[in-house]
Amino acid sequence: MTKDILAYALLGGLAIGLIISIYTDIKYRLILNKITLPIALAAPLYWFATDDFTLSAVGLHLLTATLAFGFFAIWFALGMMGGGDVKLFAALSLWFAWADVMMMVLYASIVGAVVTIFFVALHRIRTGNGRAQIPYGVAIALTGLWMVGERFFNHFT
Repeated sequence: MTKDILAYALLGGLAIGLIISIYTDIKYRLILNKITLPIALAAPLYWFATDDFTLSAVGLHLLTATLAFGFFAIWFALGMMGGGDVKLFAALSLWFAWADVMMMVLYASIVGAVVTIFFVALHRIRTGNGRAQIPYGVAIALTGLWMVGERFFNHFT
C-alpha cells in the first residue's frame, strides 16, 4: 500500500466518522467517544502517510489540538457547547495544520450560525417553548468534511 492510498483511506475513514457524528448529534445530541477516539488516534497515521511526521510537525499538531481543546473548553464551561463537541473539534484539529484549524474555527462558526437558526426555528415550530438544544457537532463535522473534500479535490487540480 502506498502512502497516497493510505492517506486517502484514512481521509475516507475520517469522513465516515464525521458523518456518524452528524447522525448521532442530530438524533441523540451526543457525539460518541467511540467515534471521536478513533478520529484522534488515526491522525498520526495520516501524518505518516502525508510525510508530516517530523518532531516539529507532530509537536505543532499536538499544540494546535491542545489550544483548540482549551478554547472550546471555555465555551463548554459557559454552557454554550457540549463536551462531545469540544472533543470532536480537538480530535479533528490533529489532522490539519494550525492555519487550517483557524479556518475551521471560522467555517464552523458560520455553519454553526446556520445550524443554530435552523434548529431554533424547528424547535419553535415543534414545541414553541423552552430552550432549543443545538447540535454544534453538526457544524464541526460539516466543516471537517469540507476540509477532507479540499484535501481530496486539491490533489487532482
